[in-house]
Parts: sequence; C-alpha cells; structure tokens
Amino acid sequence: MQSKLLSFGLLAGTALAQTPPYFDPSSGVNLPATFDVNSTTPQFFVNGGVFARNATQSAPQLFLPANSTFPSNGTQPATFIILMVDPDAPSPQDNSRGEILHWLQPGVRLSRSIEPTAGPNGTQLAMLSATDTDTAAIVPYAGPAPPSVGPHRYIIMLFRQPGDDFELPDGFEQYDGGANRTLFNASEFVQAASLDAPVAATFFLVGNGTDGDGSLTYTGSDAAAGIGGNTTNPEGGSSTGGSNSSASGTASSSDAAETGAAATGTSTASGSAATQSGSGAEKLGVGALIGAVAGAMVLLG
Repeated sequence: MQSKLLSFGLLAGTALAQTPPYFDPSSGVNLPATFDVNSTTPQFFVNGGVFARNATQSAPQLFLPANSTFPSNGTQPATFIILMVDPDAPSPQDNSRGEILHWLQPGVRLSRSIEPTAGPNGTQLAMLSATDTDTAAIVPYAGPAPPSVGPHRYIIMLFRQPGDDFELPDGFEQYDGGANRTLFNASEFVQAASLDAPVAATFFLVGNGTDGDGSLTYTGSDAAAGIGGNTTNPEGGSSTGGSNSSASGTASSSDAAETGAAATGTSTASGSAATQSGSGAEKLGVGALIGAVAGAMVLLG
C-alpha cells in the first residue's frame, strides 16, 4: 500500500482516520491543507474543520512532510492525483445526487524549488504543485455551494499516479472538463483507474449558513453519520451515496432555499511561515469554471 511509504515526518495524530467515518476510500494519514494561500502565516485547517462558504471558493494549497520519500515514476519524480468529492448532495439526509466531483487534478508533485513551510506542530512541509508537469486539471476546482443547512463533507484525497500521464478510466469519460459532476463514485473510480489506497487525506465541512475558518469542528446533529452529534451507524458500513452515472439533476427548491447557522466545536489548529504567494488554483494549474457549471453547483453542493 502506497501510504506505508510515508514513513518519515508524519504529522501527529495520523493514527486516526483522516477521511470521514464510513467513507470509502479511507486514509489514516493527514493531508495538511490551507485556504490561506496568500498568507505568509497560513492557518492549516483541522480535520473536519467548519468553514464559511466564501472562504473556500479558491482551491486550497496542499502539502506533505518535506522529508517524505516515494519511489519515482520511472525516471521522473513521484507524481500524484488530487481528488475532492462531496458525498452529501443535496443534503446529508438525502445524498441522492452525490457524490459531487469538485476537483480532479493529476500531474502533482512535491515542489523542491520552494522552501518548506512550517506546518502544525512545527513539521516542515513541502508544497504539492502541478507546475513542474504543466498538467491541466481534468476537472477544475469548484468551491462548495451546499443548499442545505446541514453541512456537507468535502473530502480531499491524494493518490499516487500510476504513470507519467493519466486519463479518465472507461465509464468516467462524462466527467472530463467538469460539465457534469453529479453521481460520481470515488470508490469505483479508484478501482477503475487502478489506483492504490490514498497516500493521505483530509476533509472540511460547509453548510448553507455555516461560519468559521476551519479551526473548529462540528457539534450539530444534522451532518452525515459519524460527524458531530450524529452518532448514527449506517447499515452497510458506508454513508456515501451516488454511483458511476452520467445522469444529472438538481436539488429541490426547498433545499436550495434553506439558510441558517451551524454549531461548532472546540478543536483548533495552527500553521506559520509560508514563502509562496498566489492562489492554490494558480499553483495547481486550475482553470476558471464556466457559469453553467457554477450554477449547477449552487443547487447541489
């Protein structure tokens, strides 16, 4: 399993799952991430941190411990794929349109040209970037737009890319470019693309009306199973919804009209001293979304 190769410099607390409960694929290794991509002292959000929607509309910057070692891709350095999904569309109680595919970026490598950044617990972190390979996103980053008050889970996973080039596997061609993002299935995608388990992962929460900067976790009971006060153990061991399909649809008007604020908990995280500037989307070569796609995301998440 590729995640075992992260044998050096792992962040504290990685013994616990870094993906949400009952979600597959899962990872026990933390993927440090921040939306403070223009800050010289970025705050790395906690696993499961709650955000206000407007704080998450540009792609986050992702990192790995600077002393991580991986086998090379032939004569090239180790290359990775970023995958981000929302399994809670249109709401945690009705995930009939999930998963929503928010981001699919191949060609990502550890940057050796930028000085390491001090992360949580003083860990030295190396930035992940697609700049070296000049690889465009297969599905550009789309920020959260949840219609429900109950917060959605936005799960970011990092996989080893099996070769120098990556193409969508058979059965997933309809997602190319991001015009269609609904009814994605991360577990089936990983199998179809012959990917190993995630190298690392993290997730954050956003609801229609939530507030926060990612430093606090959620205590409400209206999120998905295993999150905050929702102690439900779903039958079948998975709370993910959706399947590999090209179908599309929208949430009900009542879902889209929901507003409100969510409760938060007490977990905190900190980070410092980033030397780079510019948005995470620019660093990872992510293009702008077309208006029609953005409109669909508002209705689903």
